[in-house]
Amino acid sequence: MAPLGFCVNRQVRKGSLRKVHELPQTRELAAFVAVIEAGGFAEAGRHLGVAPSTLSRTVSRLEELLGVMLLRRSTRAIELTPEGRDLLVAAQDIVTRTEALADLADRGRAPRGPLRVNAPVAFTLHVIAPHLAEFHALFPDVQVTLDMTDRPVDLIDSHADVAIRFGPLPDSELLQRPLGRTPWQLVAAPAYLDRAGWPDRPEDLARLRQVRFTAPQHINTLRFEGLEAPVVVPASVQAENGEAVRSLILGGMGIARLSEFMVGEDIAAGRLVPLFTGQLIAAPLEITALYLTRISGLRRLAVFLDWIGTKIAL
Repeated sequence: MAPLGFCVNRQVRKGSLRKVHELPQTRELAAFVAVIEAGGFAEAGRHLGVAPSTLSRTVSRLEELLGVMLLRRSTRAIELTPEGRDLLVAAQDIVTRTEALADLADRGRAPRGPLRVNAPVAFTLHVIAPHLAEFHALFPDVQVTLDMTDRPVDLIDSHADVAIRFGPLPDSELLQRPLGRTPWQLVAAPAYLDRAGWPDRPEDLARLRQVRFTAPQHINTLRFEGLEAPVVVPASVQAENGEAVRSLILGGMGIARLSEFMVGEDIAAGRLVPLFTGQLIAAPLEITALYLTRISGLRRLAVFLDWIGTKIAL
């Protein structure tokens, strides 16, 4: 009887294996998920580095294999069919589990591959760039590309794996990871204060000049403990870039409110002096990483975010 039982089980397994070979492959499901999450073949192709026509053929093979239409295509957009929506849910689960297994297997190996980081100019110059040699020594096989912009970016259009942004963020489908917070400092160059006069009280700032941000305007508002209204300081010049504001302050154009990571070294070196520390009312600046799920390099991105978080004052 034992040989008969063995034969039956073997036949069942052969049938199961045959069905497995008839199922979609994980890479085909991953391509389908990428197309939907990117909003189209062209966008997914740019991020994945493959031709949109290749992705289109992959989805067509899926439709042929499953015997259903998954997408309604037009020249401007794609739309999921009911069957496509059902497959998307299942495919996302399969891809997530597969990536988790791959990540487990990858933990014993050093992270490797390209990583494109989009960050504000000041954050790149004062936080990332000065310390990147340290990251490179820890993870020499991760090839980092730095893109600098202070404006919101589309991760897919910019080919970025992660974007670092400041302040409150709008709701989106992007994953968010808080990296830390940095306090504000109201600063000026000593030579400017020698010329214009050192303030004894926050109210004395009104006789000085302020280097202002063109946006966001709230950075220019100066509120202090014990004062009901903000202190209004006449503008000397406006600039849209934080690094430009810092250079203007160093050049003696007035006072400005800047994040501590930008001016900490200037204060330590005596190039700038802080004004009314502890009296300025300003919530610390939140720093957040934004990234896409499933189409980012999970391991190399994770170690980069862990590392950069240690460079930010919490």
